[in-house]
Amino acid sequence: MRERDLEAEYDRLVGLCYECVLDEDAWLPLLKSLAGATGRQLGALLFWDQNDEGPHATEINLCEPSVIEAYNREFCNLDPSRGFMLNRPVGDWYHDFQHYGQKNILRDPYYQDFHIPNRMHNVSCMKLHEQLNSGIYLSLLTSTDAPEPTPEQQAILKRLGPHLLQAARMFERISDMRVELGKRNLLLDRHPTPLWLLDSDSRVLYCNLAAQQRMSQRGAPFYENFQRLYSRQQGARLQALIRQACEHKGKPQAGWLRLDGEPPRELLVTPVPAEASFNLQFQKPLALLALLEQAQPGPLLAELFGLTPAERRLGELLSLGLTPEQCADRLGVSINTVRSQLRSLFRKTGTERQVELVGLIGRLRQ
Repeated sequence: MRERDLEAEYDRLVGLCYECVLDEDAWLPLLKSLAGATGRQLGALLFWDQNDEGPHATEINLCEPSVIEAYNREFCNLDPSRGFMLNRPVGDWYHDFQHYGQKNILRDPYYQDFHIPNRMHNVSCMKLHEQLNSGIYLSLLTSTDAPEPTPEQQAILKRLGPHLLQAARMFERISDMRVELGKRNLLLDRHPTPLWLLDSDSRVLYCNLAAQQRMSQRGAPFYENFQRLYSRQQGARLQALIRQACEHKGKPQAGWLRLDGEPPRELLVTPVPAEASFNLQFQKPLALLALLEQAQPGPLLAELFGLTPAERRLGELLSLGLTPEQCADRLGVSINTVRSQLRSLFRKTGTERQVELVGLIGRLRQ
């Protein structure tokens, strides 16, 4: 293959690597293209758990189903590369002919009973990802009737290593974020307090089940129109509080909206920083609205503000009417520590004075 064609193929494979970051289905096309470009005919992603019996090939593979079934059932426990790979650094390639040796391969029952009958020749394997007791590995194989990979094909494989590794890291990070986001949404959905997540234009990005049920009731204080939330009583005031909580350039602030009715209700409008755990999906300043009727969203909002246990304890003592000096005595810390925590509470909650903070933190108490 000409040098220009090799570079074009390399660029295409790099692009495929990063397509896998957001699309799990792209791993199989990448494996096929990677095998073809590097002189291989077979390949698989392997998951190895050190607490289990051995490595297992995943559904992302280029082998016959019967071969994968036999490997997972029996031969994974005999695979000699397991001993090489478990202690090998992430991103390092293992080549069996080079690191295990042809003499050992000829004597090894794994190769005699599994590789040769299934027309498999040499193996190249790289550890893509490693956790405490497990790892994910990319394995490429040549067939017994195929020529050895050329030096140019080996060079492409080596050059692609860092991109494969980076794509795997990014894929795992995105997967972790999706799992975390799913947990957060589940937490919000199960919370008994009606909750809305809005942008600065009052556009509803999320509302939990309690909020949906509340808006479906007759006489609900809010309604949605063209995906924006409106108040039946104090529409202009609500819009101002939302913009105040989503302030980009200035200092976002929490606010309250008292609603008429029996019993009286309050709407808590709190800023959600772009980096907050609830904001992984949108990553821009948002506002969380909580309709306080019976259930109090204390733990939820404490996590939203990012309060430490010490900051929450201080806030609760302040809301009981204690002075900072009395709080220091009650907590057994210095007044300087209390003042430092107080400044942190002001910053995190978007308040500026102790009376504002007390009004806010008091509603976080269970």
